[in-house]
Amino acid sequence: MFHKTSFVSRYLKGVAEKRSVLCVGLDPTPTHVPPNFGTGLPAMRDYLMAVVETAAEKVPVVKPQYAYYAALGQDYVQMMTELVRYAHELDLLVILDAKRADIGETMEQYGTEVFGRYGVDACTFVPYLGPTFLDSKASKSWVPWLEQGRCAITMIRTSNPEAALIQDLKLESGLLVYEKVALSAKDWHEGVNQMTEGKGCVGGVVGATWPEQAPRCRELAGDGVFFLIPSYGPGQGGGAEGAVGGLPNSLGWLMGTVNNSRGTTLYSWWDRECKEPRAGDPMALVAASIDAANVDLNLAIERKLGVTIAEAAAKGVQDLAAG
Repeated sequence: MFHKTSFVSRYLKGVAEKRSVLCVGLDPTPTHVPPNFGTGLPAMRDYLMAVVETAAEKVPVVKPQYAYYAALGQDYVQMMTELVRYAHELDLLVILDAKRADIGETMEQYGTEVFGRYGVDACTFVPYLGPTFLDSKASKSWVPWLEQGRCAITMIRTSNPEAALIQDLKLESGLLVYEKVALSAKDWHEGVNQMTEGKGCVGGVVGATWPEQAPRCRELAGDGVFFLIPSYGPGQGGGAEGAVGGLPNSLGWLMGTVNNSRGTTLYSWWDRECKEPRAGDPMALVAASIDAANVDLNLAIERKLGVTIAEAAAKGVQDLAAG
């Protein structure tokens, strides 16, 4: 069971309040900033702050992709930290997509970076080195942060086609690699949940481009693993039905969030076909794109579960409150 301060408890509360499982991705480049905001760091900062403010009324979580900030320099990384702080002021959860992976004290330093320095609520990691986010003889790794209600999100089945080269390999057990990671995520989560008295959790990335495999990932990962579902939306390959395929657990909780960034939200002001800005206020276009994605996903949830998102969200919150 989850503590009231856990990432999952706070997320489900946000879903119930916003009627949304959408995660607005924040993956900026200079070309993703509307011209009327100007140029350079101030323009990007103002635009992203405006996106976060708009998103706060409509979704429970946002997700910066670290590479897009680091590629532009330290000033942009500092701006990302300010963005995280502002999102928290607006009662948004923040997942950092940084895909950290290392061992011992180095993994511990990554935890200090992402949870301490940047202050995010959850961070992605790569499982190829094993569960190095857990404590060992060498370090406490991410456990002190998990004890504060943070979430460590492993790659399970990523959205890129190249993933099959490794993730679809068959093991001697008969499981595919991604299936083994999903099963491991269940064990890791149960261990973390117990050692942190329900505060910490483990999540998993399952791309919306694999609708056939998402339910299998949920089956193996169990009820407690939180899914981050990328690649939903136009231009990214994943439709609403596939995006929500692994979302509900056996209890009917909406145990995951569906991410969209460059495909719709950040670039909604740009006409891809005409290759020019769309007519109208860019922020109104961002708001409209978020609204459209929410409607699309909520209808898919209703078709899958036979209940509205409000009913599904309320059940999760009530079950947690009941203990």
